[in-house]
This record gives sequence, C-alpha cells and structure tokens, in this order.
Amino acid sequence: MSRLAGLVAVALLALALLPVSGGALSVNEIAKEVRCPTCNTPLDVSDAPVARDMKQYIAVRIEAGWTREQIIDGLVDEFGTGVLATPPKSGFDLVAWIGPLVGVFAGLLVILLLTRAWARRSRAGPGAAAISPEDAALLDEELRRHDR
Repeated sequence: MSRLAGLVAVALLALALLPVSGGALSVNEIAKEVRCPTCNTPLDVSDAPVARDMKQYIAVRIEAGWTREQIIDGLVDEFGTGVLATPPKSGFDLVAWIGPLVGVFAGLLVILLLTRAWARRSRAGPGAAAISPEDAALLDEELRRHDR
C-alpha cells in the first residue's frame, strides 16, 4: 500500500509541475502573429473581409488539431511572408533584425569617438596662436602708445 501511495504522490507531483498552457489555441493568439494583407494591421484588430476569412481559416484549422506553426505556415503559403507580424530570421529578412543593432552600435561608437575628441580638445586648452615677428613688433608699438 505504501508503494502505491508513493506512486500516486509522484504522479501528482509530476502533474503539478507540468506547465499550464491555458488550454487549446485560440484564434486571437495566432491572429496576433500575422497581419492582414489588405490593411497591413495585426489580424486580431483588423475587420477587413480578407481578415475575417483568415480568422475563419485559423478557427477551422484549430478545430482540426493543427499546431500554431502549421497554421502560420499555411497562411504564409497562401499570402506570402508579408503576412507575418515579424519578419523571418533568415535570408534577406535577417537584415530587419540585424540592421537596427548595427545602427545602435555604430551610433554608440560615434558618440564615444566624438566625446574623446572633445575631451582632448578641452584638455589642450585654446593654445597660443603664433604670430609673426612683424606683428609682434606692431603690437608692442601699439601697447607703448596706449601706455603714454
């Protein structure tokens, strides 16, 4: 009897540790991941005729037991990759993921280089401008006249 109680306890613990998925897929869960090809808004907020058809397509596939990936792949096959809310992370579309990161790092590098240059200039001070001997003699002459 204690062995059976141990097995029941282990089974209950295993069930308690299983992640709770909140049930089956919903149309809105998938609709948030795709866009309406007509108005280019998220499918879950679009009310265009094609968006209603796409939502019906999703609902039928959910009832048939399709996975999220199968449904989204089916929509991409029918409408193209432009229907995805986020671009794929492969091929030329990878630029949409990498481009902003490169831009941020380039901007930070420019800021770093500019602040270093400005710091060097401020440490060096304005510096004395070299003047020619003729100009120095003229300046001395003017200063003597001013002192009189």
